[in-house]
Amino acid sequence: MTKSERDEFASRAERVYAERLKQVLEPDHLGKLIAVEPDSGDYVLGKDFWELDAACQPKFGAKLVHIFRVGGGAAVKIGGPIRHARLSG
Repeated sequence: MTKSERDEFASRAERVYAERLKQVLEPDHLGKLIAVEPDSGDYVLGKDFWELDAACQPKFGAKLVHIFRVGGGAAVKIGGPIRHARLSG
């Protein structure tokens, strides 16, 4: 899949979310992960990737899904502050 195909797939899934799911899901599921299959409009929710994956397998099999957070935001955060441990000798 090319980058433009991936971008178009993600846009379709986000459009399904905005038009059909946002108002229904955000009041009770804000911050949860969502996987949307844009052709059917089907979705599953999970509190983390393990729970989401377990819900995706029986529902979607090998179909592609777009994953993001209910209410917006990245599904994964990489980086952040580095904490240094102070070693005493």
